[in-house]
Amino acid sequence: MASVTYISALSEAEYGCEHLAAVLKGDETTAGQFKDRFMKIHKSLEPQLKNVTASAPKTAFVLKPKYTCLACSEPCVNGDRKIHTEKTGHQFYIEGRTRSIFCQMCGDFVYDYGLERLRSPTASVVSQVSSKRDLTEASYDEVYVRNNANKRPCSKQGARGLYNMGQTCYLNVILQSMLHDPILNTYFLGNSHQPHDCSLPDCVGCAVAETFAEFNSGEKAEGFGALNLLMASWKSSSALAGYQQQDAHEYYQFLVDKLHASTDGHLEGHEMGCPCFFHKAFYGKLRSSVTCDKCGNVTRTEDPMIDLSLDVQIQAKKRAMGGTGPSTVPTLNGCLESFTSPEKLMADVYNCSGCGGTPQKATKQLRIKKLPAILCMQLKRFEHTFSVSEKVEGRIDFPMSINMLPFTTNPNCQKVDKSRYMYDLSSAVVHKGKLDAGHYYVYCRQGDQWMLFNDDQVTAVTEAEVLKADAYLLFYNLRSLFAGSK
Repeated sequence: MASVTYISALSEAEYGCEHLAAVLKGDETTAGQFKDRFMKIHKSLEPQLKNVTASAPKTAFVLKPKYTCLACSEPCVNGDRKIHTEKTGHQFYIEGRTRSIFCQMCGDFVYDYGLERLRSPTASVVSQVSSKRDLTEASYDEVYVRNNANKRPCSKQGARGLYNMGQTCYLNVILQSMLHDPILNTYFLGNSHQPHDCSLPDCVGCAVAETFAEFNSGEKAEGFGALNLLMASWKSSSALAGYQQQDAHEYYQFLVDKLHASTDGHLEGHEMGCPCFFHKAFYGKLRSSVTCDKCGNVTRTEDPMIDLSLDVQIQAKKRAMGGTGPSTVPTLNGCLESFTSPEKLMADVYNCSGCGGTPQKATKQLRIKKLPAILCMQLKRFEHTFSVSEKVEGRIDFPMSINMLPFTTNPNCQKVDKSRYMYDLSSAVVHKGKLDAGHYYVYCRQGDQWMLFNDDQVTAVTEAEVLKADAYLLFYNLRSLFAGSK
């Protein structure tokens, strides 16, 4: 027989807290009236939220939260809220900035899945949108990611470093990038991977979920060591085990793959279109088109991608030949243009089916068929040949925001919503030193402020300092995910 403690835990997990459970599990009339008041106040705060965000000073917006009582709609500030509850018995409030529920009995914000669904896009909303315009595969993924990234606002807000546990800076920079990624941050603090429901041994997804919880809910501001994630990574990959230096890009790929594999209902074959959150958030599609120079036959293939590896060497060679114009610094846009530019293939590497399977010269071109919500771009600084391995030094200009439409399969389409191809920078990983004796650190956006995370050392920096960094990995977020959410 289940204990009282266990039943209480179930109520909290399902309803946010035991006090909400008592209301929502009561008679239908009481629960219905509570939900109606919740939506009425929620909608009434929307114009106010937009006006404050657009016109008021940010400091005033952040430092003076107001709470609206869900029972009588009386506005309160922090000090008045307790007095109002003692006087009236009203327990629940909606905070005006995020329109999140605050339980005065718990003394904290509470996340309730059912109420979140009331204010999130539903299947009927998606149906209405679909009647106005055809939803592309990317559009469906965007709706899915947004609906499953519901932030639990009780989280601690602050900058925390990660201790280096023996050449683990490669892990620290990727983990910090994820901890400060707005999509992953909201997912793991909301309807995320639940360690208590997971039966996978040494699950990397559980370790990441526990790290998000510790990072955001701890009362201490100093750094901490992501020991559980390190041990889970070691047990999942013999190549990672031990205290030797690892490549941050390879660890990012490993971590994304393990998060994908830790999700219930995931599909192993990427070509089948996995429905899991991580696949939709991280994975895109890359199209390769090979055109026979003789007969014009076109062969197309599509492959999944979790990042774009951009050749910095090509940009360096163009710069040396004077092909980059007045700028002496290669650019991210230039790297993307080189990546998607036509490439000549010699006859010994291509057999044309239109020419009876005979070797023919051809032209190959890569284009992005589908963009992910979280776009990682690697600036390939490590060059390996039979004779030597070296690192390409020097800065590559990258922007705070980038339009990815010119690099897709429909670069000149006039009917597309161009805002759905805009991405904003969230993190920039830097590698300093030599191939086998280097060090990683990362710049991450935290709200409107940029922070430099060098293991457990955290420093506030300017946007200009970020743009001067010799980036190795760049993480961008799809802007429309946030422009379309409330």
